[in-house]
This record gives sequence, structure tokens and C-alpha cells, in this order.
Amino acid sequence: LTPYLVSRFYRAPEIILGMPYDYGVDMWSIGCTLYELYTGKILFTGDSNNQMLKAIMEIRGRFTPKLFRRGQLAAAHFDEQGQFVSVERDKVLGKTAVRTLAVVKPTRDLRTRLNAASTGMNDAEARHLNHFIDLLEQCLALNPDKRITPSEALKHPFFASKTAASNGRR
Repeated sequence: LTPYLVSRFYRAPEIILGMPYDYGVDMWSIGCTLYELYTGKILFTGDSNNQMLKAIMEIRGRFTPKLFRRGQLAAAHFDEQGQFVSVERDKVLGKTAVRTLAVVKPTRDLRTRLNAASTGMNDAEARHLNHFIDLLEQCLALNPDKRITPSEALKHPFFASKTAASNGRR
């Protein structure tokens, strides 16, 4: 069991938490990659697995205790009360600061971030963007059991819908 599978910025939370994993880790990575291709920005950044979890929760919300307790490495990131334990390294002082965060609230959710990156769209483009956001939200479900499967993703309206820009061609 290693928490270092997959490049850090695309690493699914179940890997970081030491949970069993399957194709869902690839769907998570696809969601991160699609976001980056659309915006030109990396969705989740952190200089450690701990800070990756914090970044994920800032956008996707908190993990339920039932979910994170399935992970063999959860104790490194959550205390016994289920509060997130943030471990940050001060690069200047070279010291590590450990803080317990009672609540990590989403600061700007996925929809807000993508709508901010998308201006001046017509109705068809806005509909297509909403399909895209829905697909990403399903790819980036915190609970891997609720994450979209590859076959479900291929049938998603985002891939079936046409945009004005495509002039009806696929």
C-alpha cells in the first residue's frame, strides 16, 4: 500500500487515504485533466498528500467520517473527532505547523470556478458547459463508490450533446 501512486495533482483521495481503489482513480484523474484543459489551471494543488486533501475539500467539500475511516492512512490526516489535521511546512523557517481545522468549507466550488472561466456564451454553449460541469462533478465525487464509471461517462450528455461551434458535426 502506497499513497504515492499517480502524479500528485491528479491523485484520487482514496489513494491518499489508503483505501482500496479501482478504475475510479482514473476517472478522478480524467476529471482533473479535463478541468485543466478547459481552464489552463491545475484544479488541486498541494505540496504534500495532506495539503492535497485540504485542497480537495476546499473545492469538493468535507469527507464523511464513514468514508475517510475506510482508509488505512486516515489517522495521518484526521483526528479522532473527524477534524482535518493540516500539516503545513513553512519553507522560509523550515518548520512544520500542525493545525486542526474543524471545518474545511468549499471556498469556490467547481461550478463557480468554471462559470468564472466562461463568459459571453450563447444558450447552446451554456447548456454544453452545464453538461461539462455535471460530468466533472461526477468524475470528482469524493466517494469512489459514487464516482461515474468509464462506460457511464461515455454515455454522459456532455459527449452526446452538440454545440453551436461544432455546427452539428461530431
